[in-house]
Amino acid sequence: MTRIVGRQNRSEIILDPVEAWHRGRQLDLLLAQSQPARPRGVTRGTHAAFERLDAARSVEAARRLNRS
Repeated sequence: MTRIVGRQNRSEIILDPVEAWHRGRQLDLLLAQSQPARPRGVTRGTHAAFERLDAARSVEAARRLNRS
Protein backbone atom coordinates (compact mmCIF):
# COMPACT_ATOMS: atom_id res chain seq x y z
CA MET A 1 0.00 0.00 0.00
CA THR A 2 1.39 3.37 -1.02
CA ARG A 3 0.29 6.56 0.64
CA ILE A 4 1.03 9.78 -1.23
CA VAL A 5 0.63 13.01 0.69
CA GLY A 6 0.55 16.17 -1.36
CA ARG A 7 0.46 16.66 -5.09
CA GLN A 8 3.74 15.07 -6.13
CA ASN A 9 5.02 11.54 -5.74
CA ARG A 10 8.54 12.12 -4.41
CA SER A 11 9.58 8.48 -4.20
CA GLU A 12 13.24 8.08 -5.13
CA ILE A 13 13.07 4.30 -4.99
CA ILE A 14 13.46 2.71 -8.41
CA LEU A 15 10.95 -0.14 -8.59
CA ASP A 16 12.23 -1.74 -11.79
CA PRO A 17 15.11 -4.08 -10.79
CA VAL A 18 16.91 -3.82 -14.13
CA GLU A 19 16.77 -0.03 -14.09
CA ALA A 20 17.95 0.03 -10.47
CA TRP A 21 20.86 -2.27 -11.35
CA HIS A 22 21.90 -0.06 -14.29
CA ARG A 23 21.69 3.06 -12.12
CA GLY A 24 23.79 1.37 -9.44
CA ARG A 25 26.44 0.41 -12.01
CA GLN A 26 26.58 4.04 -13.24
CA LEU A 27 27.04 5.30 -9.69
CA ASP A 28 29.73 2.69 -9.01
CA LEU A 29 31.66 3.82 -12.10
CA LEU A 30 31.30 7.48 -11.12
CA LEU A 31 32.61 6.85 -7.61
CA ALA A 32 35.38 4.51 -8.79
CA GLN A 33 36.79 7.30 -10.96
CA SER A 34 37.10 9.55 -7.92
CA GLN A 35 39.17 7.03 -5.95
CA PRO A 36 42.96 7.18 -6.22
CA ALA A 37 44.64 3.93 -7.23
CA ARG A 38 45.69 1.69 -4.36
CA PRO A 39 49.14 0.14 -4.38
CA ARG A 40 49.15 -3.56 -5.15
CA GLY A 41 50.49 -6.19 -2.81
CA VAL A 42 50.56 -6.54 0.95
CA THR A 43 51.10 -3.50 3.15
CA ARG A 44 51.95 -3.78 6.82
CA GLY A 45 51.41 -1.06 9.37
CA THR A 46 49.69 -0.05 12.57
CA HIS A 47 45.98 0.59 12.78
CA ALA A 48 46.64 4.32 13.26
CA ALA A 49 48.78 4.42 10.12
CA PHE A 50 46.02 2.80 8.07
CA GLU A 51 43.47 5.22 9.54
CA ARG A 52 45.64 8.14 8.36
CA LEU A 53 45.91 6.59 4.89
CA ASP A 54 42.13 6.11 4.72
CA ALA A 55 41.53 9.71 5.83
CA ALA A 56 43.92 11.04 3.19
CA ARG A 57 42.26 8.82 0.56
CA SER A 58 38.82 10.15 1.54
CA VAL A 59 39.99 13.76 1.29
CA GLU A 60 41.48 13.13 -2.15
CA ALA A 61 38.27 11.46 -3.34
CA ALA A 62 36.21 14.43 -2.12
CA ARG A 63 38.52 16.85 -3.93
CA ARG A 64 38.17 14.87 -7.16
CA LEU A 65 34.37 14.79 -6.86
CA ASN A 66 34.19 18.52 -6.14
CA ARG A 67 36.33 19.35 -9.19
CA SER A 68 33.96 17.66 -11.62
